[in-house]
Amino acid sequence: MREVAWRLFASEYNDATLEMDGGGERAPSYVVTPLGAKVNRVFVVGVITDVRERRDGYPADVARPRLRPTGTFRIYAGPVPA
Repeated sequence: MREVAWRLFASEYNDATLEMDGGGERAPSYVVTPLGAKVNRVFVVGVITDVRERRDGYPADVARPRLRPTGTFRIYAGPVPA
């Protein structure tokens, strides 16, 4: 069963500095926000304002879009490694 997706402002997510590893091979990782929420999934809504290709050691088909709802979420999107 999937965990609940949290609704966060971009600034709150970007200010999170604590990361918790689940410890196992398939265990989820978490980010702890400044307000204390333990987040595994984030529900994001906004407008893609810019899309660039990654060129620093990543394959050419990896994109770096910027999503601007109430701040900036930086997203990396590409194929899942085999």
